[in-house]
Order: sequence, then structure tokens, then C-alpha cells
Amino acid sequence: PLLESFGNAKTVRNDNSSRFGKFVEIFLEDGLICGAITSQYLLEKSRVVFQAKSERNYHIFYEMLAGLPAQQRQRYFLQGAETYYYLNQGGNCEIPGKDDAEDFRRLLNTMEVLSFSVEEQNSIFRILSSVLHLGNVYFEKYETDCQEVATVVSATEIRTVAELLQVSPEGLQKAITFKVTETQREKIFTPLTVESAVDARDAIAKTLYSLLFGWLTDRINKRVYPRQEALSIAILDIYGFEDLTFNSFEQLCINYANEYLQFFFNKIVFQEEQEEYIREQIEWKEIPFSDNQPCIDLISQKPYGILRILDDQSCFPQATDHTFLQKCHYHHGMNPLYTKPKMPLPEFTIKHYAGKVTYQVHKFLDKNYDQVRQDVLDLFISSRTKVVANLFFGHAQVMARQRSLIRRSSTRTRRYKAPTVAARFQQSLLELVEKMERCNPFFVRCLKPNNKKVRTGLFEADVVSSQLRYSGILETIRIRKEGFPIRIPFLVFIDRCLGVAGWVPLSQQGEATKLVGVLGSSARGSRWHHPRSQLFLKEQLYQALESKRARAHHLAALTLQRYARTFFIKRRFRSLRRKIVLLQSRARGYLARQRYRRMRHTLIKFRSLVHIYVNRRRYLKVRWGDTHGCILVLRWQELTRREVVDVTHLEIPAELMGLLEAAAGERVNAGCVVLVPPPALQPDSQLTLPLDINDYPMAKYVRGHFQEPAFGMLTAPLAAPLTRLDEELCHEALSLFQLILRFMGDPGLGGSQETLFGNYIVQKGLSAPGLRDELLAQAANQVWRNTNVNNEERGWLLLAACLSAFPPSAAFDKYLLKFVSDYAFAGYKPVCQRKLMHAMARSQLGAAAARTFPPSLLEWTANRQQASMALDLHCFNGARRSGVPSLWAGCSHGAGALLAARPCPQRPAVGRGLVEGWRGWSVAMKAGAQWAELAGHDYVLDLVSDLE
Repeated sequence: PLLESFGNAKTVRNDNSSRFGKFVEIFLEDGLICGAITSQYLLEKSRVVFQAKSERNYHIFYEMLAGLPAQQRQRYFLQGAETYYYLNQGGNCEIPGKDDAEDFRRLLNTMEVLSFSVEEQNSIFRILSSVLHLGNVYFEKYETDCQEVATVVSATEIRTVAELLQVSPEGLQKAITFKVTETQREKIFTPLTVESAVDARDAIAKTLYSLLFGWLTDRINKRVYPRQEALSIAILDIYGFEDLTFNSFEQLCINYANEYLQFFFNKIVFQEEQEEYIREQIEWKEIPFSDNQPCIDLISQKPYGILRILDDQSCFPQATDHTFLQKCHYHHGMNPLYTKPKMPLPEFTIKHYAGKVTYQVHKFLDKNYDQVRQDVLDLFISSRTKVVANLFFGHAQVMARQRSLIRRSSTRTRRYKAPTVAARFQQSLLELVEKMERCNPFFVRCLKPNNKKVRTGLFEADVVSSQLRYSGILETIRIRKEGFPIRIPFLVFIDRCLGVAGWVPLSQQGEATKLVGVLGSSARGSRWHHPRSQLFLKEQLYQALESKRARAHHLAALTLQRYARTFFIKRRFRSLRRKIVLLQSRARGYLARQRYRRMRHTLIKFRSLVHIYVNRRRYLKVRWGDTHGCILVLRWQELTRREVVDVTHLEIPAELMGLLEAAAGERVNAGCVVLVPPPALQPDSQLTLPLDINDYPMAKYVRGHFQEPAFGMLTAPLAAPLTRLDEELCHEALSLFQLILRFMGDPGLGGSQETLFGNYIVQKGLSAPGLRDELLAQAANQVWRNTNVNNEERGWLLLAACLSAFPPSAAFDKYLLKFVSDYAFAGYKPVCQRKLMHAMARSQLGAAAARTFPPSLLEWTANRQQASMALDLHCFNGARRSGVPSLWAGCSHGAGALLAARPCPQRPAVGRGLVEGWRGWSVAMKAGAQWAELAGHDYVLDLVSDLE
């Protein structure tokens, strides 16, 4: 986590790109890791001061700003990332999916594990904060002595940086606005231009970060350095080939490293492969491969390689990027791997093994000349912060050693020539390759499936094929396919393959004969070869031998497993049988005792409840004085028990409130509904559950039609309708759900007010057909997993009332019928089933099922008591009959049912009633002196509801 935070950053192609190369040697002792050494190469220091669009600086800056407590941010004068020039150039300070604060906490834990003291951690954060404040130091130009010089505009930032680094503010300001030239007698201070001052400021920031990164790497190495010599495995994680929109000096060094490593790969894989065949005297035709040595020579060969020219130009004070480019054009203009631009642009193109890359030469010389001025070194060596002083003191010692080595190696006195970035990078690359040559290398090629930052399986074939081609993998596959990739020493082959397969040679003299018999003499030369020291095999033959060996091992393992399992299973069965017998005896005794205690406890509880009930009745009679008072108290208790949460605060429409206040204390139509003996009923053979009813579970409807796949009782108003509705119905649906909550849980709602409240809800469904399924779904949702029995009963009563007035849609009816059949409360199952199946049967005939008026008092009473309805029907000749009205029966059917059941003495042979000729009759109702009639297709119960 430490090196990742300080060395990784977001680029246009990777949100966590490693911007330095690392070579990690992992030391092993007795199979366990006992230490490690990390070497880092070419940290991209320019990223500290510049980022391209949609890129970020190193992760540590954003993690520090997000994770530091407010008190520490105030101590380091830190603000948001958007306020710092070194962080906001890319235009995006956040990475989706990356929690910078959490990563910072992980970084602090890592520092504690690596034994970083609190003082050292504070020094690290001081250095990082000073780098950010340095970026906000701005300059303006003014003329003095006919010369434009730079002056600092933001003196506050200078003092902040000086305080963080514990150096002199005046010395820091001079270091970035003046150039110091030392002579034998004095120091000459030359004022800098604005552009040179910006470069000096950026150079200090890059030097601070680079030295801090090197110090962190050394601290990690000292902490995990192996205590004694041991075998090691080295892992090289080097930069990938880069071809960006703007390619600069860093990209040239990175691609040069990739060229050199590709050359090393070719040397290992192709040349040594062919040399092995020649050494073993195998007939072999050399395979040509792409040699990138000319490209390496173009970049680094003495004396006119591109990097050599750059080093030479860095030694001349008057040299510029333009003069460097012109020398490159002069020496390499005719090279087929080098291309000059057609227009006079400051760029050149190199044809690498991975493709052509165009490099812009802007600031090539500045980036290559990476030296810290002596006055800057002296300034920071005098810092009162121990870590800062040690960083620059160590850097000064390294520079002094380099000067002394150059003077001793020179035969004559000459001016000291500081090593450039390109020279140091080439030297470190050569040392890296020398380390790799001393090892036994294995190559792991990482292929990008696409050029986008997605992880969703997007596979671009052309991108992958080009990577396979230029990385040499296709040529590696070709040479393995045409050669003998499997090489096994003779004794190992005999022990591994022949012995397992049952072919053991009788003597050393007969080995070759036996070997030919096993592998097949006809395949010799094409599938296997018998050279000097080992056996060379084709992949196909080796896989066949391995398959036969694996099959023999498998059969042997199966035999061992079979006998072992038999033994263990028998032993476990005997032990388990003894334990089960003991457990059963103990369990039977325990259950018998538990049953006795439960029965005794239940009996005591029942007796206490009886006593409580009797005493309560006596108390109520005394308290209220009569039976009417007792009934009111019990009624209030029943209403209170239905309350799950307080719903009295939910708003209801003003018109409904007026109706409820008008109905308060009144007994409307009292005495018009009475209990009567049930009339004889004829079973309706058409009312049967559909055969495919089990294919319509409610959960399936919820997944397909609900906006959110959640179903169950809610205690708070909805934020959005359950089903998908038109925009104009959404507000009405939410208001409707509040009314349902009030109806089911309001303890003050009872009697005629309850019926009026329910009819108001039903009328909403009648007036808006689009709301009917939503209303039924809300009612069903509130009765599912309802923990309050009384509240659930009110929900089923409302659902039955709704089904009395209108049916669900064809897309919902079977799901609701399945839900009612499985989960209906107490006696509401047959009530709701009968209503639903009548409506479904009527809808199959194509008739409209919705009624005009909400349910009548008779229907509400029948629904509450889960009973059938009966109406007294009279004929004009005085005949009277009590009939059970069908919920969806029209007036003509109601009249026909009465006529069919009426005695007919004129036609005794036909039986009772008028069997034929009843069509065309209708039903009317007389209320006082007023007659009310309906058409034959209107519903009988609508007539009752209308008069009520």
C-alpha cells in the first residue's frame, strides 16, 4: 500500500497505473519468505507538477487530503484538492469506486507496521503539503534595468512552504527567483524570468517528491532486508509500452526500456531455443524472428543515438529543444525507423517493435538535466526538520561521490559533467538486465482485453491480436509448435512414465529398444527425438503419456479410497447407532416432561384468563351501570387493538372529513339488515378454481409488475406506487395508500363511519379504472405478514369490499385468486374466492364487471360476518321469496331466478317455476311511495346501494 500510494496514479488508460518500475527480490528460507529488496527505476517526476486532461497526480495527495483529521489539515494549511494547481490540472480529482479516505487509513496502518515513528509521519505529511503549496506560488513580471524579471505574487504561500519545511522564507524565495553563479571570489545572483522561475519552482517540487520516494523505498528495504544469504525469486514489474496523445521524455525512456526487455526476451526465447537444438544435434531449420536491435541502436548507440545527442545537448548552455531536434533529424533522417514530421513541428517518430510513436520534444532538455543547484541543496540541508535535512544531505553526498569518481577516472583535469537522467536510466537498465541474466527468467505477458476502463468482459479482438503479435507470443507459439517443447532426462522419464505404465526395462542395454517400443518407432523424428542427454517430445505425445499416467494414478487412488471409506463408514455407523439410541431415550423423556409442563402452564393460564374475564365483566357492569356501557368499552378495546402504529396524523381529504363528521353519532339504515335462516342453495358447478392456479404465485406478479421487488406490510406512507402507473395517477395512488393505513389502523373509526370510509376508498377505484389493480395490490400488501390480527382483519374486510365493487384486471386476477386461496384470514377465503371467480366467469363472457356504486350496508355486514346475503323478492300477485343475490347478477337474472323458483300450477308436469320464457323481466325497488327501476343488464345490488 505504501509504494502504491506514492508511486501509482490515474492515467487516461488506467485508474491505478504504476508510474515507476520496480524490481523486487523475494528471499526464501526453508520455503518461507524471509526478506525482500525493492529497486525502483525512473519515477515519473513530471507528474508531480503536470497532469494531462482526465488524469490525476499521485494517489497519496488525494488520500492525504481525504483522510487527515481536520486538526492536522489545519496544522498543514491544507484545503480541498480542487484548490491546488498541482492537483486540478486534469479536471477530475476523484476516481469512481476508490475511497481515498479508507486507503489513507490503510496507509497509516502500513506505516505503523513498517515502524515509521509519529515524527517521521508528520515530516512526510509536511513534505507532501509543501509540494502542494509550492504549486500555488505564482509570479508576475516587471522590468528592471531593461530586463524582464520575475517576482513572487503569493508571498503567503512562500511563508507557508518555509514554515512546513523549516527553512528561511527569504532563502526559499531567492532559490526560485534567482540563479546563483559561484566564482572564485563571490556569488553572483542573476534574476530569473517568469518562465525560468516556474521551472525552478517545479524543479524543487519534483526533487522533494523524488527524494522522499527514494527514502521511503530505502526504509522499506531496511525493514524487510534478509538477515542472511538465501535463495531468491525476483519479480520485475516494469512500465508497459506507452503511446499517449502527448508523448514526452518519460515515454521515450519507458519505450526504450520495453525495447531492451523485448530484445532480452528474444534472446532468451528464440536464440537459446535454437542453440539448444544445435547443441543436442537435432536437425533444425532456423526460424526468423523480428530483431529490434536496430531500434535500440537508434535510441542509445554511441555517439549519435537519440539519448546520446540529448546528453550532449544538455552540456551546452545555449542548447535548446529545437537544436536537439535538428541534430536528430540530421543524423537519423535517413533511418527507416526514424520519421521526420512533414510540417515543421517540434516532434519526431520512432518505429518501435510495438508500433510507431510520435514524441514531442518540448522540455526534453529540462527533464534530462535533473540536477539540484548547490544553493538549493544548502538551503534545505539547513532545514530544522530532520527528515528534510537528511534527504538533501544524502543527495549532496551522492553527488560528491560522483564528482570524485569522475575526477579519479579522468587522466586530465576537466570540468565536472553531472550525469543526466537518460544516462542514469541507461546505466540502471543495464544493471537490471545483468541481474536478469544471472537468473533463470520466466516471462508473464499481461494483455489488455480493451482500451477502455471497463471490467465487463469487453473483448476487442484487434487490440488483443496486436499485443500478441508485437510481444512475440505468436512467434514463441510457432517455435514451440515446430520444435520439441518437452525435454525430459532419461532416468526421470523411465521413473515417471515407463514405471507407472508397467513398462520397466530389463537392463540398461535394453532401454533404447524398450523406449522405441513404448513411443512407437514410426513416430520417431516427427513426435519424439532421442538426442544425447535427454528425451525431446512433441506436446501431443507428452500429453498422451501424461494422460495414461494420470489414469493409472487415478485407479490406484480410487482403490485406496474405497477401502478407507468402507472402514471409516462402518466405524462411524456403529458409533452413530449407539449415540442415536441414547439420544432417543433422553429426547423422549425430555419431550414428555416438556409436554406435561406445557399442559400444566396452559391450564393455569386458561383458568386465570377465565377469572380475569369474569371479574372484568363484573367490574364493567358496576362501572358503567348497564350492559350498553360495557359493550361500548369492549368495542373501544377492540378498535384500539387494531392499531399497529399511530396513523391518526395521516391526512384525509376534506370532503371525506365532512362526511365522517356528519355521520358521527348517527345510525343510518339501522334495523334494515337482520339475520335470517339460510335459504336452500344450489351448488354452482361453474365456480371452480382454474387448473393452472398454481402457476400464478403472488411473488411472480411482484417481480414482473411491481416497481420494487418487495412485498409485505408497511407502517409508513409510500414514496412511490407499488405498480407501474401513469404519471397522473401516481399522486392519487399515494393518497389512496394513506387512506388504507387510516382504515386499517385508526382506533377511532367504527360503525357507520367505517363503512363510509371504506366506500370512499372503493369509490376511488370505481372512478379511476387505472387505480384498481394498484388499490387491490396495496390491500394485499398490507395483509401479507401482518403481525396484528385485528389490523389484518380490517385489511381483508377492505379487500372483500373492493372485490364486491370491481374485479382485478385479467393480468392480475389469477395471481390475486392464488394469494386469497393460500393466505386469506379466517373466513374471508370463501368470501373473496366466490367474488373473484364470479367476476372472472363474467369477464370471460365479455361483460363489463365493474359496478356503478360502492357496496351496500348489506354487503358490508355480510363481509364482516363472512356470511351469505339474502333479499326478499315480491311479485305483483303477492308471491314472495327470499333469494341469495349473486354479486355480479343483473336485474334480468335476478327476476329470472325468482320466476324459475315460483310455483306454476298451470304446468305441473314441468316442475316448479317458470323454466322458459323468463327473459325480459326485470327488478324494481319501492322506497316509500317511490319506485326505482334498472335496466336488465344493471346489477341488483347497485339498485340497493343507490337508494341507500
